[in-house]
Amino acid sequence: MSHWMLQVCLILVVAILLGRLAEKFGQNRVIGEIAAGLLLGASVLGEFFPAASGFLFNAESLGNLKVLAELGLVLLMFEIAWHAPTGQTAHRSKSRLAPINIALFGMLASFVIGCAIATFSKAAMAPDKEFWSYILFCGLALSVTALPVLVRIINDTRNIQADSASYALSSAIYTDIFAWLGVALLVAFHSRSETDTLQALIKALALLGFFLTSFYFVKPLILRIRSGSAEENNHIRMTLAFCYCLISAEITGRLGFHQAIGAIVAAYVCCKMPGLEQQWGHTVGKFSRLFLTPLFFAYSGLQASFGAFSQGSIWGWLAIFILGTFVGKIGGSYFGGRLSGLKPSTAMEVGILMNTKGLVELVILSIGLQLGILSITAYSVLLVLALFSTVMTSPMLNLWVKYSIRPLNDLFKSAVKAKV
Repeated sequence: MSHWMLQVCLILVVAILLGRLAEKFGQNRVIGEIAAGLLLGASVLGEFFPAASGFLFNAESLGNLKVLAELGLVLLMFEIAWHAPTGQTAHRSKSRLAPINIALFGMLASFVIGCAIATFSKAAMAPDKEFWSYILFCGLALSVTALPVLVRIINDTRNIQADSASYALSSAIYTDIFAWLGVALLVAFHSRSETDTLQALIKALALLGFFLTSFYFVKPLILRIRSGSAEENNHIRMTLAFCYCLISAEITGRLGFHQAIGAIVAAYVCCKMPGLEQQWGHTVGKFSRLFLTPLFFAYSGLQASFGAFSQGSIWGWLAIFILGTFVGKIGGSYFGGRLSGLKPSTAMEVGILMNTKGLVELVILSIGLQLGILSITAYSVLLVLALFSTVMTSPMLNLWVKYSIRPLNDLFKSAVKAKV
């Protein structure tokens, strides 16, 4: 028997409580919402209160919850275009190539390290999964940056250099573009391994056709729509944007890709509609952030299993993945920044900021699990990796700002002046 209404109420209450607790400790509420799913899942509630877990969250009753979580994901992805930094932010950059270099080298280093670790970890973490899909997916998962969480961290962190924030935000935009392009290509590659190359090629061409139609036909058409009063225009724009978001998600899903890709396409098609961002934020966006988005993050936690960590080797692989993502993302971004002429302190701050995972990696991990690319063990390890990377970003940044070369330089200059 399904108890999905009771499931929703329980998840929302626990997610709100843990989300606020996370904010008390200076973390993003996403951490608490995922923790809610972990607590209510088989690893905690199922372990200590199996009867309650079986009554509330048996496998047969999660269908409606999954639908609501997917809707929350689609609506969340629709807002991604509004997180982009303004033209003024990008204009402050000393080098127009710096954000591209930072994004490119940060992703490349993380991707190579992720693929290398995945190659050796596959036997322990995903022995029954398709080899190349798993390897490439792990590399992609380590190379992303969570733009919405990054915006929040920059807003909440004092004493961060303005240049560092500007470069990090601009670089995260390019990273998102590269990452979602990589997801689309990887999904096409994975579908090729299950069917035939011709069918995968047809799907890829159909997706390209959908992109071109959306940006060169639908977008100009939507921007021209006018009818009656301003209030009526706002209502029409909201309805069109909401419907196109769902239709676009459905199309990419039907083509064998993920609905999130279609939602992102719709986001960039509709983001320039006059007044839409404010109207969306007060209506659909507000409802989604309050109710549907916590359900998605909690559902992500529900799918993880601490049982995967019963083997000591899995803890070892988790530590290696964590080390790999820190070295690859921070080191690669630092190298890209220095290559573009950034000061060492600025390049390091940007590197630390670019290691933020959170939202984007969770979405990509959900896609990998849904498509059968990841095992439950691999999903759980990479989920913990995403949480740990996000939790550590603010403390690492604060420590770097406090003990970086800039204060040491000031101390050195003061000592020199004192001697003179």
